[in-house]
Amino acid sequence: MAIMTKNLRIALVVIFIFQVLMACGFELAHDEAYYWLYSKHLDWGFFDHPPLVGVVIKLFSFLPHSELALRLGFILLQFLSLFLLMSLTTQLWVCLLLFFSFPLASFTGLLALPDIPLLFMSACYCFFLKKYLEKDSFKTSVLLGLTIALLFYAKYHGVLLIFFTIIAVPKLLFRKSFYLVALVALLLFFPHLWWQYEHDFSTLRYHFLERPGSSFSVGRSLEYIGLQILLAGAFSGPVVWYLATKKKTTNEFDRAMKFIALGTVLFFLFSSFSKRVEANWTIFLAIPLIYLVADADLWKKAWAHRLLMASFILVLVGRVLLVLPPDMVGIKRLKEFHGWKEWSLEVQKSCGDLPLMANTYQIASKLSYYLNLEVAALNYHSRKNQFDYWQFEKKLPIKEVCYITNKLEFEGESILTPEGKSLQIVKNHSKESLLQLKSGDNR
Repeated sequence: MAIMTKNLRIALVVIFIFQVLMACGFELAHDEAYYWLYSKHLDWGFFDHPPLVGVVIKLFSFLPHSELALRLGFILLQFLSLFLLMSLTTQLWVCLLLFFSFPLASFTGLLALPDIPLLFMSACYCFFLKKYLEKDSFKTSVLLGLTIALLFYAKYHGVLLIFFTIIAVPKLLFRKSFYLVALVALLLFFPHLWWQYEHDFSTLRYHFLERPGSSFSVGRSLEYIGLQILLAGAFSGPVVWYLATKKKTTNEFDRAMKFIALGTVLFFLFSSFSKRVEANWTIFLAIPLIYLVADADLWKKAWAHRLLMASFILVLVGRVLLVLPPDMVGIKRLKEFHGWKEWSLEVQKSCGDLPLMANTYQIASKLSYYLNLEVAALNYHSRKNQFDYWQFEKKLPIKEVCYITNKLEFEGESILTPEGKSLQIVKNHSKESLLQLKSGDNR
């Protein structure tokens, strides 16, 4: 790793402080509140994701109940990812600018989502893979195996890094130590596999079989390609992909990084033919892409440097939108991050002393976090999720509940969410009748 200059260290500190301040300035997304409940009920697996996101939140649960406490671990992982990436490159300033020009790598550090643990473990994987390829030893094999296990605990998409590494360097299969790597990874990941077995492989079935498919759409695939370019930098993205594609690999590690970057994009491109592809699925590509292009001489050219600086400034300043009132900036999507604490208190006041039950995991999670209690989710005519395993409703001591639902068949007091969606607050509803409805829904 090149030596960090004083100015670079100052820049890192300033950006870190900026990230922390931004993370304090807006409320939780629905999924952040949902993963907060993961941290309250840690297990080897959950319906939607592996458990690392909950573990990261749990590590900072000793701090006062706040959005910053929930997100702090993810900001730290974001910067640790950057430091690991810097250790693989020589042009540290370019590496920094590229990293914070990638919208997902930059923005997602403000949110407590599985994407940043995936990004961090991808950086760890690349770091230890390089060590392993340079020096085949017991130590590097064990460390790589440990990293792979944690990569899978972060998010299943991590398997793509392993798959394309083997495609790029097939002679790994003839290394005896590679089977030690596999054994360590399997042993450490086994508790999660056992959890999946005990729960009928629900997570795998949901992600790979139960997600709705779509008819073939050229437009969707073209949108995916355009998005991948944009996610490598609003203005510098085309340059990044041009450099990564034309990069001549001179060693096994470089070849693996190029195969991971290009192979993953092609993999999800084929997936887009039949299914909608989420933008965050390729967040880990920031690591191999930046490694492949950071040291390129092209960034010394004035026009390329201007594109990079413009992308960096746009993405860095763009996050300020998250803390501004949604009506001021005219972005409806931002209403997910504002007004929920006050709204939750309003719901609690309306329900009085009755225990709360919501219909969807999003509303149940938001109420749980902002009221700091466990609110059950019925999931009636809604997709299955972790609330079906927690079954908080069975812990409720009385027979009647205050049911907050989006189903029009229930009559109650109308209330609008901060997002403008109409819900019904149904007071003194029989808990047993709701559970019977859910039972019939499952059949």
